[in-house]
Amino acid sequence: MGGGDLNLKKSWHPQTLRNVEKVWKAEQKYEAERKKIEELQRELQEERAREEMQRYAEDMGTVRSVGPRHELSVKRVHVLISLF
Repeated sequence: MGGGDLNLKKSWHPQTLRNVEKVWKAEQKYEAERKKIEELQRELQEERAREEMQRYAEDMGTVRSVGPRHELSVKRVHVLISLF
């Protein structure tokens, strides 16, 4: 009789090339976003560690205070929040 799977002709079938491509693209987009978020979180953590060391040195009197430097952290936090 007929040859082939009729389900492959249905738009909702998960194995149609178009649907496989959509899933693959969505997975790639998700992975790129996840990597970007991880990188921003790592940078934020490093910056906080540097600021903590700077504050500790200022408290101990080994380094003079240079004033507020939190503008960059605030921008990164807003970027992280906007991603969610």
